[in-house]
Amino acid sequence: MDEPKLSRWPMLRDGIIFQLKLGLDAGRDLLLSPISILCLIIDVIRGHTKEKSYFHRLMAFGLKTDYWINLFGSHSPSENEDLSPESNVDHLFAQVERVLKEQHKKGGLTTPAKSSTNRYGDTLANKEELPTEQQPSADRAESVDSRETP
Repeated sequence: MDEPKLSRWPMLRDGIIFQLKLGLDAGRDLLLSPISILCLIIDVIRGHTKEKSYFHRLMAFGLKTDYWINLFGSHSPSENEDLSPESNVDHLFAQVERVLKEQHKKGGLTTPAKSSTNRYGDTLANKEELPTEQQPSADRAESVDSRETP
């Protein structure tokens, strides 16, 4: 049984969005790590309760950002009442994609890029060789050795 082929553009789109989300997630982790240590130290020194704990407030904030980034697309907007469906990164990327599609329909800069990428993708899919230098490597080595040195 043949599996249906995935279109290149949706697959490319999903991969780019995932990489951007990974970058956001990594940036958040780099930022929250030292802040969490500082919050924990302050909480221990001041003897804060769980309700007044800076660390636990930071954890709640981190959870909200987890829903906002939605790295693997597993969070639905209804899971976190504080966030509306329009207040996550998926909505932001959808808006950017909509603008790009509008520009493409108007014949903007994306038209030549898309056709060029499609030609390259077709070449790879058909396993044709991509153009390479005409001169074999042995000939290139001889021509370098035969040059006169000043």
